[in-house]
Amino acid sequence: MKRFLGALLALLMMTGPAAAHTTLQSTSPASGAVLTRSPEQVTMTFGEPTRLTSVALVTASSERRLSFTPSGSATTFTITAPALVAGRNELRWRALSRDGHPVEGSIILVVRPPNR
Repeated sequence: MKRFLGALLALLMMTGPAAAHTTLQSTSPASGAVLTRSPEQVTMTFGEPTRLTSVALVTASSERRLSFTPSGSATTFTITAPALVAGRNELRWRALSRDGHPVEGSIILVVRPPNR
């Protein structure tokens, strides 16, 4: 029994903080926001330094890659002039966490221009 508990403790120690993957802590505008126009920028903040590798804008009619800064490891990234379209916009992102594991997710932003 002691041998089993020792092995279990060793396994738990190996899967502690070193095995944790980063998470997207917040975005501005927040995912799920309904906007009257495309924002000037979208900011993504992660829980630990991350290397963002790609961001793609997916709409009902197209998909295109977006540029972001910085290009290296950071906790906050900015996508300038995303040019969101009217309707549902999904920003699909991929990144490498500090431990080298890939993580991915998406941010949903809806653009509903005001009625004139």
